[in-house]
Amino acid sequence: MMLTFASDVAQDLRYGLRLIRRTPGLSAIAIGTIAVAIASNTAIFSLVNALFFKPVGIADAGRVVRVYPGESGMSLPNLVDVRERSTTFADLVAQRSVTAALMSGQAPTRVRAGIVTSNYFSTLGVAALTGRPFLPSDVRTDLVVLGETFWRTRFAADAAILGKTIALDGRQSEVIGVMPRSFRGLVPPGFAFDVWLPIDSREREGRVVKDRSAAQFEVFGRLKPSIDAEAAAAETRLLMQALATEHPEVSLRASATEVFAVTGVGLFRGLGKTLLPVFAFLALLTIIAGCVLLIGCANVAGLLIGRAVSRRRELAVRLALGAGRGRVIRQLVTESAVLAIVGGVAGMVLTLWITAFLPTLLGRLPFQLDLDIGLDRRVLAYAVVLTACAALLSGLVPARRASRTVVLTALKDESGGPGPHRLRHALVIGQVLLCSMLLAWSLLFARSLRNIANVDPGFDSSQVLIANLSLDDSQTNRSAAIFDDIQNRAAALPGVDSTGMVFALPLSLYGRQEYGVQRADAGASPEALRVMGNTVTPGYFATLRIPLKAGRDFTSRDDERSPGVLIVNETAARRFWNGDAIGRRVRVPKRDEMVEVEVVGVVRDSKYWTLGEAIAPTFYLPLQQSPIRDMTLVVRTRDLGATAASLKHELLVLAPTAAGDVKLMTEAVSVAVLPAQIGAVLTTALGVIAVLLAAVGIYGLVSFTVAQRMREIGIRKAVGAQTRDVVKFVLTGSLFRVGAGLAGGLLLGGLAARAFSGFVVGVSTFDAVSSATVAVVVMTSAAVASVIPTLRATRVDPIVTLRAE
Repeated sequence: MMLTFASDVAQDLRYGLRLIRRTPGLSAIAIGTIAVAIASNTAIFSLVNALFFKPVGIADAGRVVRVYPGESGMSLPNLVDVRERSTTFADLVAQRSVTAALMSGQAPTRVRAGIVTSNYFSTLGVAALTGRPFLPSDVRTDLVVLGETFWRTRFAADAAILGKTIALDGRQSEVIGVMPRSFRGLVPPGFAFDVWLPIDSREREGRVVKDRSAAQFEVFGRLKPSIDAEAAAAETRLLMQALATEHPEVSLRASATEVFAVTGVGLFRGLGKTLLPVFAFLALLTIIAGCVLLIGCANVAGLLIGRAVSRRRELAVRLALGAGRGRVIRQLVTESAVLAIVGGVAGMVLTLWITAFLPTLLGRLPFQLDLDIGLDRRVLAYAVVLTACAALLSGLVPARRASRTVVLTALKDESGGPGPHRLRHALVIGQVLLCSMLLAWSLLFARSLRNIANVDPGFDSSQVLIANLSLDDSQTNRSAAIFDDIQNRAAALPGVDSTGMVFALPLSLYGRQEYGVQRADAGASPEALRVMGNTVTPGYFATLRIPLKAGRDFTSRDDERSPGVLIVNETAARRFWNGDAIGRRVRVPKRDEMVEVEVVGVVRDSKYWTLGEAIAPTFYLPLQQSPIRDMTLVVRTRDLGATAASLKHELLVLAPTAAGDVKLMTEAVSVAVLPAQIGAVLTTALGVIAVLLAAVGIYGLVSFTVAQRMREIGIRKAVGAQTRDVVKFVLTGSLFRVGAGLAGGLLLGGLAARAFSGFVVGVSTFDAVSSATVAVVVMTSAAVASVIPTLRATRVDPIVTLRAE
């Protein structure tokens, strides 16, 4: 039985390969269609795979979890107490992400450092590539472990680096090991630690290590056998509640502890709002690629229906000679599978070419993003599944339809009934619908990209230099004074008009802040209001030319000894105080407590995250009253080149460990147009492909209609029908169906476009110009695709037709 089945399959495969050679035109179209569809989907999945499915490089990763206490991290003293009292964790580790300055030559280099507990690597079960990692028994704090990528790019993979010292943040640390590239730290995919440093309670961390209210550490743990995350979370909540009772400085929010896996989306927890635009755009690309796959499958199915109809006599003979309908279906599905397999292989080759260009796109981001987008077994498995789906979607329905051939009718060479017609009509309508939707989206992105140049972001980035500065932890308490000195020295440089500092540079994806505030005049139970937050210094608004609408700017007198002050944007003033905001009081979070501050100024609205966003209520706090270690210096100058050189020199003198990269602000904010640029390029490319595929489908439909109704056309001409009547007869039905698909695609595209309206600027999702353009393109393509088969219909000789009757 099995031998017979295997023999039949082998026979069907050989016959399928012969059909490819016998019908090279149809086969090339089908294979090319499947290849493009699979390549577009596989390329997008390779990006999804790199973000969510690549292993994190730790032993038994399913047992490692993150302990997430409320809205902040955990303090080191609390971690020590929880670790000692816990019965659900085998061990707990702490991790803190900072930017350190590697002193090499005259200019420091910014590196991503993970400050971790000494049991970090042993708990995670990660072995060093060379040398050794930190051990629980280590007491030295002048040690450093390198990441493999950093080791290769910075030190040329020099094995002799072990035992040598490097200068990080002004102190010498001995290199003891290099970790493999598969382990980049417990950070979101695409990011990686360059180095790991041990926690130093004496110098490097200072108050952060000793103060229970300084919830600065991310905490991870390895669960004991048979313990699940829910049980660990329940116990940790009780332990944190007990610590909050014992120590008043411990925030009650820490008792709302969550415990979740560090695989998949787990590493993105806590970054949801920040990365939501990225995830939304990735979902959009996945949907677009899925539409292309459906269009391709519909197109191939239409071609196979036409081929099956042309072979109806052959299939009727097979059925008449005793072949079962199941045997016929298997043969036809096998033939479509051969096309799909060849198309799948071609698609994987095309995927390799596409993924080779993805790093170029990622390189345009304002931060380093290292994603492993190479093909692996998951991507290959996904491609195999897509190929199987393409074979079934494009082959099963035509095969079932062909197996229902009426033997006697087919042997007489009569029409097989309306079934194939209805099915092909439905497929063409579906193709036109999807391609119209993609074209509508591509035009939205294209017109948005054109409009971006005219969007007023609310600030002026021309003639502005920026420098991202990051102090080490020992300087955090003095950060306001250090940054003030840097700003004053920058302001004294020749050609400089004004200077300022900001934590989250607008439209640059750096340092997004969002938190809850309370109006002081809202009664005993004030409602928590969500606002965007930022920290600035005096001069920031003037430097970016953000006009003050009411009140005053911050001054040097707004320090820790003065009453708390706040500046809000126009949206916040209107929403919370009907525009009358000056003198109002509001409670804002500060070091895990709510402090009351007064609104002293209102500034013009400006974009914060994307150019297409709706302006959100935004609060600005003065750096002097909210000291932090990371700020961006903004300098407006009349001579960009000369000022950039002078500024680099001043930064080396004033803050050699701050590692400030001086560059144009216009370059930093250019990331705001990336979604529109990528969206315009990808949707336009896929939209053009979709139009071509739909045109092929329309051509096949009209050709099929003409071939099936050749006798009817001949009879119509014999009884007096003119050429225009034949053209109308042939085109009316097909263009009507194209119109139906077009209308459905524009409607569905407009509705679906609302989901990514934040990425398009100055264009309505139901834009009339875009809709009219799509209609013209689709109807013109349909008309062009119909020309050849229509001309064939007009040349039907009625005498030949009547003789055949």
